[in-house]
Amino acid sequence: MLPALVLLALPLAPVPAGAQAVNLQIVSPPLVAEMTAYPLERIPIIIEMSAPQAPFATAANLALTQQAVSILNTYGQAVGGLPIVQGAAGYATSAGIRAMSQLPQLASIEQDAVVRPRRSAAASPTWPPGQLTSLYPQEVNATRVWQQGGSGLGVTVAVLDSGIAADPDLGNRIQVEVGFAGAFDPQQPDPGGHGTHIAGTIAGDGTRSAGQYVGMAPHANLVGIQVLNTKGNGRVSSVMRGIEWAIAHKAQYNIRVLNLSFGARVLGSYKIDPLAAAVELAWKQGMVVVAAAGNGGPSSGTVESPGADPYVITVGATDDRATLTLTDDTLAWFSAWGTPTDSTPKPDLLGVGRRIVSIRVPGSSIDTMLPDHVVTANNGSTYTRLTGTSMATAVVSGAVALLLQSRPTLTPDQVKQILTKTTQPFGQSALPTGAGSGLLDAYAAANSPLRGSANLGQRLADGVARTLYASLYGQPLAWNSATYLGTNWTLYTWATLPWTTTAWDNIAWDNIAWDNIAWDNIAWDNIAWDNIAWDNIAWDNTEWNNIAWDSFGAD
Repeated sequence: MLPALVLLALPLAPVPAGAQAVNLQIVSPPLVAEMTAYPLERIPIIIEMSAPQAPFATAANLALTQQAVSILNTYGQAVGGLPIVQGAAGYATSAGIRAMSQLPQLASIEQDAVVRPRRSAAASPTWPPGQLTSLYPQEVNATRVWQQGGSGLGVTVAVLDSGIAADPDLGNRIQVEVGFAGAFDPQQPDPGGHGTHIAGTIAGDGTRSAGQYVGMAPHANLVGIQVLNTKGNGRVSSVMRGIEWAIAHKAQYNIRVLNLSFGARVLGSYKIDPLAAAVELAWKQGMVVVAAAGNGGPSSGTVESPGADPYVITVGATDDRATLTLTDDTLAWFSAWGTPTDSTPKPDLLGVGRRIVSIRVPGSSIDTMLPDHVVTANNGSTYTRLTGTSMATAVVSGAVALLLQSRPTLTPDQVKQILTKTTQPFGQSALPTGAGSGLLDAYAAANSPLRGSANLGQRLADGVARTLYASLYGQPLAWNSATYLGTNWTLYTWATLPWTTTAWDNIAWDNIAWDNIAWDNIAWDNIAWDNIAWDNIAWDNTEWNNIAWDSFGAD
């Protein structure tokens, strides 16, 4: 039996929706545009419930999540609950969305946007040919960390992607694999091939190639969380479900790093982005989230979610021109950059991202579509060469594993501060716009003293505030401004405080005692997830073959 919880009653039957207007306070403008364009189609959405009311029951967010599932099943079709934001994912028509927007229980209705690694719209430049081998561990000084005994041993990186296939280069270090992007087949855990390439860049040990192609942290452990399907498509909700799983199993597998080598187009402020809320909750739980900036460059304003979130480590890419020297390196033409709405300038730093050679999955979608990207090692074994901020992100995730092996008590904020303050220059002049703090230097990071904490003064996403309300309730209230917007905030107590965006903007989040939060009272991984329902709606036509960023004859 569910614990008692003070909630508004759910209507027993759908509200007639024919003449209802949409409540723009909780439905985002991009979703309104989608509803207008496709008034009769079922639209993938994520709904989030309002924060619970005091007094709070144990696992209040579980009860709210189950209510969100019921609401979606009343007005549309639920795929499953998302306890991480006290919500649910599913489908509804425009009429159903309009009806739900009138329910006082709901705080937000957002698009469940498509997530994928994206291709660059710009043609790649042609550089003089160079030697194709594993240059990137040398360029970012990971090899110097290896000489000190660093290898990522004992640190687990969760790769949220198309899955991870077994390979000699990964040995027995894939601890577990789960799937949230359709029916998961343990006999074919990576039908796309992208996730295994990422995993090899992070933690491949070069066994297959006799040491020719080695990843950044060759003894790190891996967890494969499939959130992209065979064609490279996923949804925001499938990624959120994967993050929930990682949080729930963090201690069991010592998951310290989440690698997110994909993105969804930013549709507004990170504050209202449910994916931003998910990565921030993982961050606050002690997991370093490393996310790709995206491949929408060279123009500004192209950073994707969740890389648009100010908390995470957002990674852009360099083009090393296939040489070890850094003086000829450039900001990769595809590397996204800019300052997303309400966020900080992105990317935070760069990793090497062009022509990265890593593990091949024979017969996978990428392998079939990109036969010209197969690379043969000196001993005859074969690998795959890919380009993008996805690959650069994996390079940085590997460096985080190296850092955490020797300094496991570092917080994500401390890791981010160290990485961004120990970068190295490249090229022959000042860093170009869009390069963040510069190119990763894994050796300097691993040997750096503490440099304080990143993200000071940042405002949490709305979904984080709602999810943690019951856990934060009763902590000392501290304000950025005692008179923000003409209100005397010192007069408020938890019993009288309106838990709204105005309060969230003014709360001094840095003063929260995060270690005192009862995280165990939040249900992360006990909600059914209907993978089969994803087959009930059409994806667009974008597939892996449209993500061949380096297939323009330049390599």
